[in-house]
Amino acid sequence: MLVLKGRKQSGFTLVEVLSSILLVSVLLSVMITVVQNAASLNAKTNLRSEAGSLAFQKVQNYINLDYDSVPIGDDVTFYEVEDFSTEAEALNLRNASAKVYIEPESEISTPTVITETYTQSISADTAFVDGAEIDSVDRDDATGDWYRTWRIRDNNYSNYTYSRFAPSPDNLASPSIDLGSSQTVDTIRVNWTLCGYGANNFRIEAKDSNPTSNSGWTTIVSGLSDNGIPCSFGNHPQDIDVSSNSTPYRHWRLFFVDSEHSDYAVISELEAFSAGSPGDTVEQSGTNGSLNFSSADLDMTENGSNGQQSIGMIFKGVNVNNDNSPTITNAYLSFVADESDSGTVNLIVRGVNEDNAVPWVGNYIVDNATDYDNSDGLTGTINEVSWSPPAWSTGENGPDTRVTVTNIVQEIIDRPGWDAGNDLALAVLYDSGSDRRVAERYPAPQLVVEWSEDVSTTPGDYVDDDSDGDVDNPTLLRVTSVIEYDAFGERHKVEYSTFIRKFGIGD
Repeated sequence: MLVLKGRKQSGFTLVEVLSSILLVSVLLSVMITVVQNAASLNAKTNLRSEAGSLAFQKVQNYINLDYDSVPIGDDVTFYEVEDFSTEAEALNLRNASAKVYIEPESEISTPTVITETYTQSISADTAFVDGAEIDSVDRDDATGDWYRTWRIRDNNYSNYTYSRFAPSPDNLASPSIDLGSSQTVDTIRVNWTLCGYGANNFRIEAKDSNPTSNSGWTTIVSGLSDNGIPCSFGNHPQDIDVSSNSTPYRHWRLFFVDSEHSDYAVISELEAFSAGSPGDTVEQSGTNGSLNFSSADLDMTENGSNGQQSIGMIFKGVNVNNDNSPTITNAYLSFVADESDSGTVNLIVRGVNEDNAVPWVGNYIVDNATDYDNSDGLTGTINEVSWSPPAWSTGENGPDTRVTVTNIVQEIIDRPGWDAGNDLALAVLYDSGSDRRVAERYPAPQLVVEWSEDVSTTPGDYVDDDSDGDVDNPTLLRVTSVIEYDAFGERHKVEYSTFIRKFGIGD
């Protein structure tokens, strides 16, 4: 048997083979784990990217809205305005809960308010003459005793009459003015010369025939007074409404029944005016409802043959603005006493319930405009004042010649159609009593209004349309988009939040 010596048999032992197999298995396992972890991380990243993109887009959608269109959630449900979970599920975000929340960040539950107070005093327009003056072509004198050309105030010799110190002028006529043809006249203006030389009682007369004869004159208005001429140099005009006469006449004059002075009544001019717009202060006769815009005084309310008349006044340009919920703290109607009176008279003050007072036109308009039946389209205010004025003394202007009309003014300016600068009408009506109170036409009646307005200092326009107690459009809003979902055995959350200001994105 041959035996080779000096060499060993080659190969792996069983132990070596098993060890190698174990090592390879470990390496494969590690490689598989690494690959699996990489795939899982990539999947998580993709899901988060999808969720983040959707959440960001939702926030951007609200940023792009017009500010006033951005909704605000109800704090009862934590200001939620949108649930877009279905959209998130479509991106394979399992069990997704996706919502947008918008809440106010600068909410002011009680706006800062400043109360401003105002006062306005308005004189009623008592003037009547605004028609064209009718020039006279001549003057005619039926008495032979009225000449003083130097008394003509405007040096215009085509529209005048003039007087001298006529002895015993009671029951004496002035020279007449000749209009050149028969014309309808709305107003006669008298310029008085000096105090103490006027008339306590005079009338306006007119005719078409011979003006140098004292017969044939028609009385147009009677029972007039000069209302006390101021003791100062210059013109002291008195406008007399003769518009109730519709008959045209060529010649017009004054007839003095009773002068203030025992010997003299002195005027410098007598002028005629055509139709103009009536004034804002009027006396309405209680007998036939006719209107008198130029009475020398305002009788409240008994006035001889006129009966128990009404007084109407329009006050132009009342500045109360009802946009700021004004409160009329005080308003009163003020007169200047023309006579001393102390007897009992009970009056009613009422307003015309209109957005903007209309002129007094037509018989009985004052009473009709302040009644309650709306038959003529006008209605009186629900609020009225019963006024029993105390005794008056001539020239008095104070508490006794005032009447409070606060609630009446408040009712009118509370009307939805009222605007600052509108006109407001008041009337004084007879109630009962046998006496009267007589006020001056000049100085005119006054309306004094005191009021307050609440001016908010809160920025922006705050509203609460859903009545949840929170403002719906404050200056600053927080917009938040949140997506939650399940992935790889965990709950994941993506959230985007930003602020919207009135002029764009903020902090």
